[in-house]
Amino acid sequence: MQSEIDRFLKYLANERLYASKTIEAYSHDLHQFQQFMESSGDCILTQIEYTDIRLFIAYLNELGNSRTTIARKLSSLRSFFKYAMKQHWIESDPTTLVQYQAKKQHLPDFFYEDEMLAILEAAKSSNSDMHLRDYAILETFYATGMRVSELTQLTFNQIEPGIQIVKVLGKGNKERIVPIGDQAFQAIVDYREQLRPQLANDASGDFVFLSDKGKPMTTPQVHVILNNIIEEGALNLTIHPHKLRHTFATHLLNNGADLRSVQELLGHEDLSSTQIYTHVTRDKLREQYMNVFPRAHRKHKGE
Repeated sequence: MQSEIDRFLKYLANERLYASKTIEAYSHDLHQFQQFMESSGDCILTQIEYTDIRLFIAYLNELGNSRTTIARKLSSLRSFFKYAMKQHWIESDPTTLVQYQAKKQHLPDFFYEDEMLAILEAAKSSNSDMHLRDYAILETFYATGMRVSELTQLTFNQIEPGIQIVKVLGKGNKERIVPIGDQAFQAIVDYREQLRPQLANDASGDFVFLSDKGKPMTTPQVHVILNNIIEEGALNLTIHPHKLRHTFATHLLNNGADLRSVQELLGHEDLSSTQIYTHVTRDKLREQYMNVFPRAHRKHKGE
């Protein structure tokens, strides 16, 4: 394995032109793995398997390495074995099935349905001169799960009123189709007919949501609007655009949507990005199970 490591390091230096410090880090990580393999028996590149990688991770944990350090070492191994595959030194990559997160996964923050209804009611009943716009923004967030950048760049050309869908332009200019519910659609119509004409000027273009200067909304302005809704409604809640996106996804799953559909609606490339929402729906699933499964409850005496 030593000769293969040396050739890989030369490749990084001569062809990839990596900095000397980076190459030193690769060298340290790979030689540590080599020493680990030698200590447990023969260190033959073609015989290294998935279980060897998992044992190495366990060994690093025992040494007290941080999750970030372990993830970096695993990244070094992935690069090395990827190169080994290209050189036909090995027939399969032992790191392919290894999963390891540098940081513990945090559950997304979201609003419960009664909280979301209270926020919507606060926005709808606001005395603000801009309440039609602000309410439409909130309804659109909740109805579509848009990112704030997608909402601020939204144009009327992207909305199909006849079938009530929105063509959302996401990351990498990738388009996805998202339905928009009756209440959110009506909120946009009311804003467009009653308030937007007063805001629009030469700088407005076809953008849906405008500032009081007639320009397209900015992300900071949207944050201020959402926080004002919470403050004016005297709600003891924290709000931000991505929390509304999390709420959209969570409420869909809680009410029976399948994971693949939610993935499409959110515009996630990888299903694993969507799977995080399954964690926050477990309480709902347990509640449904307890309510409908005939043997979920213990019988009381005398029954």
